[in-house]
Amino acid sequence: MHNYKYIFKIIEILCDNCIIITMDNKVNNQKLKYEKALGYEIFEKEEYGFAKEKIRTAECIFDVWWHIWLFSQWCRSFNSKAKIHYFEPVKQFYDVAEDKFCDDENIILNNFWVGVEYSQWIMLINEKMIMQSSKYPSFLNPKWKECAVKFISLKEYLKSRNIGKIDVLKMDIEWMEFEVLSSWTDYEWQKIDNMVVEIHLLNEKMKSEWNQIFLNIKSRFRSVKIITSWYRDEIFLIWAEDNLYW
Repeated sequence: MHNYKYIFKIIEILCDNCIIITMDNKVNNQKLKYEKALGYEIFEKEEYGFAKEKIRTAECIFDVWWHIWLFSQWCRSFNSKAKIHYFEPVKQFYDVAEDKFCDDENIILNNFWVGVEYSQWIMLINEKMIMQSSKYPSFLNPKWKECAVKFISLKEYLKSRNIGKIDVLKMDIEWMEFEVLSSWTDYEWQKIDNMVVEIHLLNEKMKSEWNQIFLNIKSRFRSVKIITSWYRDEIFLIWAEDNLYW
């Protein structure tokens, strides 16, 4: 009889492990599907195709989150010489990017995010749909996991690397864009020749802040366009070309 108890316990443990393995496989499969969908957006659909000519001739590109490493790969596919500064705050994704770009000395990998100042924050990571992770909770990220990450201000980074000009800055920082863009002074703005930023108008406060930010951007660039999203009116890209400073 005692032997049966042990057998039942072993079966119970095996069943539990099967459930865990199944759940892990399910999450991994969802991640792979999501990465494939992101790859389609970047490489096939060319979501950032409107910036391609600027990227093609760029010498310095900033890739500030969220298409994992795919945007940097896309840029490199038609610009082999540019220095690409890649920012990935989440260690597990940074490690993958480090492996993918190990032979490319002109891709500078940074295991932190661009924020308002040098600091450490808790990110809310969506493991299934990584692009919907953020510093803040929202309906886009209902199920999240806490992860400590580092931030650095754009000014600090530019000074530390002695960068005089960013030819193209791409930034998708999941509704942190308001505090970051609002914090920039002439020093940061004058360093950016062209930029594309994803904007998330998820509440009335963001809409109010955006109006002031948009006017500031329009006053600094020769051309400013809004690229609408096919899936939500509240989320869109702003494409600002040819900084008047240059």
